[in-house]
Amino acid sequence: MLFRFLPVLGKLKALKTHGRLMLHAFRHADTPKWIKGVMLGVVVYLFSPIDMVPDVLVLFGITDDLVVITAAMWFLGKVIPEQVKNSLPTPQPTPQPDGTARRKPWGWIILAGIAVGAAASHPWVHGQLSSIQALF
Repeated sequence: MLFRFLPVLGKLKALKTHGRLMLHAFRHADTPKWIKGVMLGVVVYLFSPIDMVPDVLVLFGITDDLVVITAAMWFLGKVIPEQVKNSLPTPQPTPQPDGTARRKPWGWIILAGIAVGAAASHPWVHGQLSSIQALF
């Protein structure tokens, strides 16, 4: 129900599903080495300080990384062998003693940490923190 009103949540759920597939494919023995190399290259590009568009330009720098992630996931989704895709186990929710499924908030916690880290790296925030540094 909530996904209908906030389409971003649906995209985040799809990103989680594709991320699980990529991690499974990276660990799987039948995945070719060049696909694993592309996966490592994307991760290195994301954490590298050298980008096509610098991350100092907040909106454009993050958009640059999102385009690379999207293109890489689309490409890797096409070239991962079918036997690797079919061997992906489906996640089963852990039942609680009262019979309800347990929710795992780690995805939201990691997303909030990324958002805080992105906001903290903005030059305006650095200026504000340096102005109150004398108080400490």
